[in-house]
Amino acid sequence: MKKDLLVFSTLCALASVGPAFAQESPATPEAPPPAAVEAPVAEAAPAGADVSDSSATAAEKQLEEDLNLFWGKRREVSVVQKRLVEKDGRLELTAAFSTIPNDDFILYWPIGLRAGYHFAEAFAVEASFQYALQQPTDLTKFLETDPSIELNQAEIREKIDMFYDLALLWSPIYGKISVLGQKLTHFETYVGLGAGIFHTTTKRADNPNPQAEIKPAGSAIVGFRWLLTDHLDIRTDYRHHFYQKFGGGVSKPAEVSLGIGLLI
Repeated sequence: MKKDLLVFSTLCALASVGPAFAQESPATPEAPPPAAVEAPVAEAAPAGADVSDSSATAAEKQLEEDLNLFWGKRREVSVVQKRLVEKDGRLELTAAFSTIPNDDFILYWPIGLRAGYHFAEAFAVEASFQYALQQPTDLTKFLETDPSIELNQAEIREKIDMFYDLALLWSPIYGKISVLGQKLTHFETYVGLGAGIFHTTTKRADNPNPQAEIKPAGSAIVGFRWLLTDHLDIRTDYRHHFYQKFGGGVSKPAEVSLGIGLLI
């Protein structure tokens, strides 16, 4: 009984000492906050200064980026985002007026029609027909009126009446031109090769009656298409034709034309 009382007294003493010891233990002092380090203020770099090297500060690099953004907006220009006109799968009808100025005796003014089909955005097949109006040159008028020249020597041996061909056109370049800095005009260039027929009238020395002849011909083409709207364009092109000349050799009429096209 005495032993049990002694154990109980010992346990009570230990219980009372525990909290006191916990209260007397010194608390660990909190570490003071680190002193704020004041970042040095970088001087702003002057406009246009080169701050691309590794020694540039962060402030200088930021200033350079801001200046680039500012001048980029001031110098902003429009760019071709997409084609103004999509031609793939569409028909094009063109009324054309031309001139063939490289004949010494006759100035030709062909008028006619062209019909093309754009089977791809950059490729088209086109058929054309031209009727050639004729105007004698000053040389021809002189030869016909000079009394010292015999009539048969002044006669023109071959004249172009009309011609038609079928051509394959390729449009490799699409772009735009700024008109007076206010309006953008879209355009494309095209080149092509064609084959066709020339109808001519010839006069032989042994036969005073004009003779109609049909001659196979080839042509090389280069031109511009100026796109005005989705359905309307203006075309300027140069076509160099080749066919057998009367009396031997190769005749090479050069045709310069202006046309108005309608896309359907």
